Amino acid sequence: MATAIFELLGIDPALFMKAAFEITCLSLFFICLTHSVVCHGWKRSLREFTAGFFLTACCESLGVLSGAYVYPGFQFYIFSVPIANPASWIALVYIIIELTNRLVYGPMALETYEADGHRITKERFALFQGNILKTILVLAIIDSSLALVIDIILDPLATVYNWWIWVPADEGINSVIAGTVDPYNFNQMVYLTTTQNPVYEYFSGVFTDGVRYPTRVFGIPLINFISWFVFVLIFTFQFRWVEFQNSWSELKKTGVLWVMVLLDIPLLAIALITPNI
Repeated sequence: MATAIFELLGIDPALFMKAAFEITCLSLFFICLTHSVVCHGWKRSLREFTAGFFLTACCESLGVLSGAYVYPGFQFYIFSVPIANPASWIALVYIIIELTNRLVYGPMALETYEADGHRITKERFALFQGNILKTILVLAIIDSSLALVIDIILDPLATVYNWWIWVPADEGINSVIAGTVDPYNFNQMVYLTTTQNPVYEYFSGVFTDGVRYPTRVFGIPLINFISWFVFVLIFTFQFRWVEFQNSWSELKKTGVLWVMVLLDIPLLAIALITPNI
């Protein structure tokens, strides 16, 4: 029935699903950004969304260039990934942070926002007898656990629709090569395979024999789920810690967060691409 409706309208259902995914992700980004600006102010929102977007775009691009996966057939790209990918990642992280705050602090989380997230004194904010670092760590662990649950649901569905495609778990295949991708819903034949590039050349020396990422959960490499947890844990911990520095200027908060993100990119990318588990 659904296919007949698409045919009647002259729409390719596979292309519709890809376009709907892209539009939905970008729409979610702008909705969350608008909510953040209204609730938290433009300065905090700007550093959170730009830093998270840049971190994801860079690390995901390194993953694509290394041969781990591809994002074929989208309309708008930044580096080697569709803009919808980092846009939706930081939007989801924003939603998760807001949800965690409400789960932990209850009605107090709905109080008027300030630069540190809420009009909450240090004594009311801190758990564990006032230990701020422990409090932020627990909040970040909750953040990353919620993100992991989302990804366990999302990633298997995404691969069904070819929103992204992982390197096959076949012996001796260390990148996405011609013949491994079924281009059934791509109106742009871009990023169908791993391009020859210095990043791939480096990792080809790491993944020489055997099967790349042999441990799969629902058909997805286990390292993907580990990466989601680690990325969200580190970013939300850093972001929450920066925002709690009430004595810092907005410029200093922005500068410190960006320095940490720039350090995160090579460390996280290498640490999470290299393990062949």
